[in-house]
Amino acid sequence: MAQAASKTCEICVSGPGYNYCEQCDQLFCDGCKISHLRTKMTKNHTFLSGPNLNPEVKQYCKEHDENFIYYCRECSTPICKICVIKKHKSHDFAEIKESTEGIKAEVKMVIDMKMKNLQSNIADIDQGSNQYKTDVNGVIHAIREVGRTLKEMIDEKVEGLINTVKKKDTKNVQTLESVGNELKQLWIKQKSNRSSIKKHRV
Repeated sequence: MAQAASKTCEICVSGPGYNYCEQCDQLFCDGCKISHLRTKMTKNHTFLSGPNLNPEVKQYCKEHDENFIYYCRECSTPICKICVIKKHKSHDFAEIKESTEGIKAEVKMVIDMKMKNLQSNIADIDQGSNQYKTDVNGVIHAIREVGRTLKEMIDEKVEGLINTVKKKDTKNVQTLESVGNELKQLWIKQKSNRSSIKKHRV
């Protein structure tokens, strides 16, 4: 029998029971309500919802004014003792309590399966995150290696250019010194010649 809505969900016994299933006479939290409506056997069940819900009165068959005591598995609906005889005689049915126990087990199985899938997804995310970090570190290392190689090549090229300039500079200096010496010798020679000419004139 469902209690007042201030109680917790009667399925997972953790969330607030704000949803009352009219067929199962039980309180559900929002998560268990969704699972309940996804279950083949209870997908057509109807709910009363709200924080001030108070389903104290036992649900009954409005057609025969009798309490529901069975659950017809073929029609997915609760039935009273008169419904069994008149409309569901050859159907497969069970007591409400037995049916709700089966639903509880099925919902628990669904929740457990979803929890396992969630844990598996979390593990996959963690693994993917670790792999991503490893890949990023690998890219950074590769960039640094390329940078080091390029720096070595640039330094080598710069040193080569400097050496070439130094060699050309040395050669040019030698050429200039040679030309300068030749000019000096020529100037000295011409000066000497002028002195000789002056002496002869005298």
